[in-house]
Amino acid sequence: MIVTIDGPAGAGKSTVARIVASRLGLPYLNSGYIYRAVTALVLERGLDFADEAAVLRLIAESDLRFEDDPDAGESFGRTRVFAAGRDVTDFLKTPAVTREVWRIANHGRYRVALRETQRRCAEPDGVVAEGRDMGSVIFPAADAKFYLDASPSERARRQHEEALAAGQEIGYDDVLEGIVARDSRDLGRKDSPLVVPDGGRVVRTEGLSVEEVVARLLDQIPRSERASGR
Repeated sequence: MIVTIDGPAGAGKSTVARIVASRLGLPYLNSGYIYRAVTALVLERGLDFADEAAVLRLIAESDLRFEDDPDAGESFGRTRVFAAGRDVTDFLKTPAVTREVWRIANHGRYRVALRETQRRCAEPDGVVAEGRDMGSVIFPAADAKFYLDASPSERARRQHEEALAAGQEIGYDDVLEGIVARDSRDLGRKDSPLVVPDGGRVVRTEGLSVEEVVARLLDQIPRSERASGR
């Protein structure tokens, strides 16, 4: 079974998708980690994001892998990300990567080069995949598609709290500005823009707890599909 969860930054996709995957007994894919991992490698190696040949070569050689952290349960950080033979998880949410990830995520040729990496994550048993184009481009024939959304101010509040909890010194206004800019890029890009996928169910997450959002999604996945996903 394949379940996709799309939506803008800060809508709660990662936390919800991770828990839904655990409840369904399926692998979890955070597609944003893929773009962040490539961004981290580009920065580390001092490459020019506009040098398509160099970045595409890096993507081809990156050997991106994901492993579940068996000790983390459903909590944040359950997935460890490996690129070019080493664990890069701790670098993925750093301000430098967050600031530049759009240079990979919004580039058409780079997105195309990473599509098969994402699709392989559904083999052989399926996946719960979250991102911007999981239901519209990567898994258009998914068994269940969802689109999580919330106001920019609410999404900025959540991300600001996460940043502070992680020890990052950043103001709410800066986070909100980043959210608005990211929305504009995601919605307006030519390749794989952020959209509600065909057949996708929209869930507004404002005013709902994580568990309430998870319950709404699971309630809309037929029990027959749940059984086939185990």
